[in-house]
Amino acid sequence: MRAAAILSISLLVNIGSPYVGTAQGPGPRASYQFHDGSLRASLDSLMNWFPVSIVYLDRNVEGKVVTASCSDCSFDDALNSILNGSSLTWLRIGSQVILKDRNVEKSRQHATISGVVTDSLTGEWIVGANVLLQDSANQEYIAVSRWCPTSSYGFFSLRRVSPGNYTLVLRALGYRTRKMPLSVTADQPLRCDVSLVQEEITLQEVTIEGQRSSLTSAEGISRGIYIRSTPSDQKHYLLDGAQIYNPAHFGGVLSTFNDEALNDVQVMVGGLPPYYGGRIGGILDLSLRDGTMQRFSGSAGTGSLGSTLSFEGPLGGSTTYMVSGRRGYPEAAVPFLQEEGTPSHLGSSEMIAKLTHRLSGSSRLSLSGYLGRDSYTNTVDGAGECLNNNFSWGNSALNLRWIAIASPSLFLHASAVFTRYDFTLDHLLSGDSFLPTGARFSSDFAIEDVSLRAHAEHYYDEEHTVRGGVELVHHQMRGTISEFSSRTAPLSLGGVSSWEMSVYLQDQWKILPRVMAEIGGRATSFTGDRGSFSAIDPRFSLLFTLDESTRLYTSITTINQFIHPYRNSGVFLLYPTIFWYPSNEQARPSTSVQLTLGVEEISNDDAYVVSAESFYRNTHNLHEFGLDTTASPIRELSTSVLLGTGKSYGLEITLRKRTGDLTGTVGYTLSWDRHTVPELNGGEPFAPPFDRRHELQIALSYTLGPRWALGALCIVASDQSPSFDPLTVQAKSSDIVSGRRGLPEYDRSQLPGFQRLEFSVLHYVALWGLPCQFSLRFLNSYGLLDPFDWELLNSIDPRSKWRARVEELKLFPMFPTLGFTVRF
Repeated sequence: MRAAAILSISLLVNIGSPYVGTAQGPGPRASYQFHDGSLRASLDSLMNWFPVSIVYLDRNVEGKVVTASCSDCSFDDALNSILNGSSLTWLRIGSQVILKDRNVEKSRQHATISGVVTDSLTGEWIVGANVLLQDSANQEYIAVSRWCPTSSYGFFSLRRVSPGNYTLVLRALGYRTRKMPLSVTADQPLRCDVSLVQEEITLQEVTIEGQRSSLTSAEGISRGIYIRSTPSDQKHYLLDGAQIYNPAHFGGVLSTFNDEALNDVQVMVGGLPPYYGGRIGGILDLSLRDGTMQRFSGSAGTGSLGSTLSFEGPLGGSTTYMVSGRRGYPEAAVPFLQEEGTPSHLGSSEMIAKLTHRLSGSSRLSLSGYLGRDSYTNTVDGAGECLNNNFSWGNSALNLRWIAIASPSLFLHASAVFTRYDFTLDHLLSGDSFLPTGARFSSDFAIEDVSLRAHAEHYYDEEHTVRGGVELVHHQMRGTISEFSSRTAPLSLGGVSSWEMSVYLQDQWKILPRVMAEIGGRATSFTGDRGSFSAIDPRFSLLFTLDESTRLYTSITTINQFIHPYRNSGVFLLYPTIFWYPSNEQARPSTSVQLTLGVEEISNDDAYVVSAESFYRNTHNLHEFGLDTTASPIRELSTSVLLGTGKSYGLEITLRKRTGDLTGTVGYTLSWDRHTVPELNGGEPFAPPFDRRHELQIALSYTLGPRWALGALCIVASDQSPSFDPLTVQAKSSDIVSGRRGLPEYDRSQLPGFQRLEFSVLHYVALWGLPCQFSLRFLNSYGLLDPFDWELLNSIDPRSKWRARVEELKLFPMFPTLGFTVRF
């Protein structure tokens, strides 16, 4: 029970109360007379006269007076006389008497305050805004009666608020604090939809704050987004609730998604709630903007790296739209890149659109779509031969979603989603003396998902918020992977189909005023052509608020993964082309358990945030691959899975400055990642290719008045090179005698560390009455030049005809790029 409602046991002797009373004889009898005496003092007197403890709530007796008299009364008669005319009744339990309110409907004498918090300019939901309810009765000291944050849809609900006068205070970073006086009436729900005004409008190109910088493919080459030594293929990307399998772009100078279309970004690794599942590496949950209800508006930009066009506006009185397109061409950044080496031809295109209709009441119906495509082509000459590579990969998604506030304490949303990821790899080899002229090797893959999801959030009372839902996904995979692409063995997936059904439940429990727990779990059943599996993933997290600025937190997260990415060799190790395969009896589901322990300190009115978090992740049934390529016939990759364990642990330290002329983030991660597979490396642990020991990220923005801004981004990461090739199964002594060997030697060592450095100068002017921005950016070769050193080898085995090494990227030299953006 909360501190404000703790039961009080009165053991004090009443002094100075207006009554006259005497005890009669040795028995439990008493005579008394009270004249407008306090109820509390009268109860204390009874406890002095009778061997009984009376237990009551302070709020039930505070301020109440008693006028009663009794002559030679028993305890029961005396207590009934004192309570006569009040709303209290009593119950005897042993030697204790407990007072209760007579009104059995008291639980209904409360109200619920709920609403949605939005941006006054765009109408978008504001996620994570602080909603405080202050008691306005005491003008000398205004206490916070209740508090809650807004959800991912800007929704809040304060349950069981007692009648009275209050002040509703809403705070969000970057917005003016808003205070609203409220008068709460019993049994009357109060709806408060609030719009907050931005304190300072900052163009997104300048803002490098919070987790949004994590969207930049800052982790080097095409390896996508890293979180704690885990590559991008182990992440779960959600765009407005639709899964995007592989959003990584080649290079890294382009953000993963166009910022103009995004409303909010959440990056989560530890303490995942149970409504996320299926990936052991973490979650990137991105929400799209609905489009403004104000007027037609947008932006257009062009420059050395690409061009963008975005527009939004209303359609009638209850419908909005948002469309955003982008075309990237980083290989054409500057003309003198040829001096640094022949760049490969890179291309990236993206289209995001959303249509939102406000239904009657508080419901919304939205239809969003995503279409992205990337390409990479290059030519390799050597050993009298020529290799032409032509790669293409892309994602598409269509999402129909319904959102509704069913009651002041119940929030619902449901969705139907179609998503697809596919790629084609084409290798044309000419001039080979061992192969026919113009030998062509091709690979292709596609995965299609159809998913249905229903989710509910019930704000039960001030201590409990219950979330639950169900999700059904149908996976369809097909593809043919050549030995040339994988450099190991072929793979064929002929229309593999599987069903994945999950049910989840979570209780967000406010144990004490400063202690919050989240307890829940996710149960999943996976059924496919190659096997059926089930698992339960328990989730637990605990938050201690030590004071207004310091928080401690810890969590335990269990995740089972049933669809697995292959990124172990060949072009799949080097490029952002990945294929997935389902679990079967040999390739069993991977299970990861992660523990986190952290502390966060907020100071200077939320301007500074310092956090330190330690983590430990243990993974079972980790998939590696080992092949004996001298065996005839060569086995498929799907039959060559080796199961092992993985351990990852480390420490993250982050400093963020969120307000003022200078904003940004400085973060450092120290981590270790080791895999152990009995068949590999003699059973000894080894570092996977994506392991990194040290990583430093600095992202800063400085505003020089209303027209100029400076920006800087620096990322330095190190590698830990393993001492062996984990793709080759350790040879047995009998194999050595017979002359059998594993895969012909090639470079599958640790990917090297990388360094990214970027400086930018932004200038804002008004042209044709419209706000415009000119940008000058200086970048090192990261993302501009092809970092892969291709080499052709003279070998009869097609798998050993080529080799691609990753050149270590240096901070210098730096190349200038130009950009121009206009908003209308």
